[in-house]
Amino acid sequence: MKNPLSLLLGLCLLALSGCVTYSDNQLAPVGQWPLAASAQPKPAVHLRIDSQYLLNDAPQAGGFNQAALEKRIVQVYQDSGLFSRVTTSQQSADLYITVQVSNHERASMAAAFLTGLTLYILPSSASNELSMQTEFRDSQGELRGSVNKHETLTTWMQLLLIFALPFSESTDNVLTRLSQSSLEQARQQSLI
Repeated sequence: MKNPLSLLLGLCLLALSGCVTYSDNQLAPVGQWPLAASAQPKPAVHLRIDSQYLLNDAPQAGGFNQAALEKRIVQVYQDSGLFSRVTTSQQSADLYITVQVSNHERASMAAAFLTGLTLYILPSSASNELSMQTEFRDSQGELRGSVNKHETLTTWMQLLLIFALPFSESTDNVLTRLSQSSLEQARQQSLI
């Protein structure tokens, strides 16, 4: 009778384990969204979106859901009001834009193991630096310029952080802000 009760208690503690993620707010907020369109005709855009995931500087498989990442970035580009057409399928376009999204996660495996071993009583943390490098090329393929943006997310894992979950920052929100900020800077540099 004692073992099933202990097992049930252990499972409840694991179910209540919490993580909270917050942004370091390195990225300046976008002034106006959607961006103001110029009087010139809006260009058609072909987007190529690549991603990579590194854990403690070593490339790893997985990371981003590529289809969801593409959908999110294409939506931001469409919502910007700067383009007549945004597509990821190979078509002729006025602008060819390559977006490279990287997630550099840095964490101590020993600390994470210790947190799990103590059923999340001892806390541990990890940081994720999300970076977005965007290159803009004209219809002939000549490089017009590039924009680099980054933001860092810190995640703390500990049993009592279950109560902070509603205040946790979403990676999707950070990716949207990175895309918007990249477009804003490209507009300021006359790359679009």
